[in-house]
Amino acid sequence: MVTRKENEREALLAELDLHKVEFQSLRQEISQSLDAERQYLYLSLVAFGAGLGLAPYISTQKAYVILLIFPLVFHVLLWEMLKSIRSIGNMVAYLMTMIIPRVNAILDMLGRENQDVRVWGWEEHLHSRPFKVSRLIALSFTPTRHWLPILSVGALLIVYALMIQANNYSPSIVELWLIAINLLLLIGLAFKMLLRQVLLTAK
Repeated sequence: MVTRKENEREALLAELDLHKVEFQSLRQEISQSLDAERQYLYLSLVAFGAGLGLAPYISTQKAYVILLIFPLVFHVLLWEMLKSIRSIGNMVAYLMTMIIPRVNAILDMLGRENQDVRVWGWEEHLHSRPFKVSRLIALSFTPTRHWLPILSVGALLIVYALMIQANNYSPSIVELWLIAINLLLLIGLAFKMLLRQVLLTAK
């Protein structure tokens, strides 16, 4: 006859198997999000090369407004890159707050010999480090792949300014609005990146 203790043990082992499957699924989703972010990075490189390739045509045809429309592509790409990072951050937070503590609790209940040994202890150690403003500032200004879209937008705006200055061209109302929109989007995305770093560091 199966005792209650044996039933509880079987239930814990079944739950442990479920968490293992869940962990593998989350790891696969994280890998896919990282792949998506790399694809956005490659698209940023292609878009930047295309922008530079159009420079002679823009100068000849005086179609300077293209240099102000083109940066919108980088804003979209950077936004998607940040969405991928946010998704990864949410999955990591779920692992750290739900899965890892529960798995360790189950192993303790099953009677593992050394309870000082933690499953995924390195991840817990990384996320247990105290929050420091100086570390946040350093991480925020550390060059990353997210800088590429931002630098591309800045480069296109600088090329635009140099072209209109060299050709004594006065920006139209539409172009002035596009300049303002690009600058506001840059500020908004910079704030979003800083906020993301705060949230990831605090978790």
